[in-house]
Amino acid sequence: MLYVFSGADQLPGDFLSTCNCFLPKWRLDQMRSFRFPADQKLCAIAYLLLIHALKKEGIFNALPEFGYHADGKPFLTNYPEIHFNLSHCGDVAVCLLSDAEVGVDVEKVSEYDDELALAICNENEYRWISGFTDPHKAKKFTELWTRKESFVKWRGTGLNCNPREILPAGYPEIPGESFHISSIYNQAGDFYISVCSTNKKE
Repeated sequence: MLYVFSGADQLPGDFLSTCNCFLPKWRLDQMRSFRFPADQKLCAIAYLLLIHALKKEGIFNALPEFGYHADGKPFLTNYPEIHFNLSHCGDVAVCLLSDAEVGVDVEKVSEYDDELALAICNENEYRWISGFTDPHKAKKFTELWTRKESFVKWRGTGLNCNPREILPAGYPEIPGESFHISSIYNQAGDFYISVCSTNKKE
């Protein structure tokens, strides 16, 4: 299940100091590791959104604690049956819960950058994006980027390879791996969310 919080920039000025009252120390340390207050807010919100999601799913029994796989992907040490992933950008935070491996990414649509597209897209992807005109080109590039990000977050590898070599859903699947990617565009907030999940066996 996907949970979304939009409007972090509308939170009161004392939000961060309030977080000191209820966030666990390890999450406060992560929050404070971000340089800018806006990113600190999103870090806190993402964790709160995770708590909200666990409560909405009727499975909350304690504050979630993170462990990390060798590749760096977080997991919930006290909810071992639950898979999750977090992402945040701009004033938006998202949380994804599942009973199988998942990856999620959110990105605000920004001005199209052709040099960036050439660095990230393979030939087929660049040709596809070049077929659109502005502002659709910027939107489609953002969609493609979130699909790539959600894919590597699903695998737990992060961006450890050339972005042009990442194969999101819609391209040939990697042998031995079965996944599905879906994307959502939020017009009011002008952002894309992409979710990569393991295909469940019939």
